[in-house]
Amino acid sequence: MLDSKKYIFDLLKASTPLVTACPTIVYMYPNDFNALPVVTYQETNNRNQDFFDNASFSDEVSVQIDVWTNVSTTAISKFVDDVFLADFWTRDFGSDVSEPNAKIFHKVLNYRRTFTPDDLDAI
Repeated sequence: MLDSKKYIFDLLKASTPLVTACPTIVYMYPNDFNALPVVTYQETNNRNQDFFDNASFSDEVSVQIDVWTNVSTTAISKFVDDVFLADFWTRDFGSDVSEPNAKIFHKVLNYRRTFTPDDLDAI
């Protein structure tokens, strides 16, 4: 089974444009809403996908990425999307989440990818 939390963190941190625009990338939820922008990530599913000789052959991993800012989320969301698409992930969902009273811009992005043994060997 893939340790997707480490994989996603390393994938996001390796993107110079993303880290330049948003240096704070944390697991699950921002620690301080006074220190935006923040990108958060979490695994939403990690399941066996294919089987061969009664053993799992591949794993499908789904993750949720949240972009939290005081201004438009568009630029940072585009950097996130570029990172995942370049690594062969499929974006399943993307939506703005209204936080009008908090004056926080929040974008949710969900991605999915199937990892084969060859993919896992390369990690």
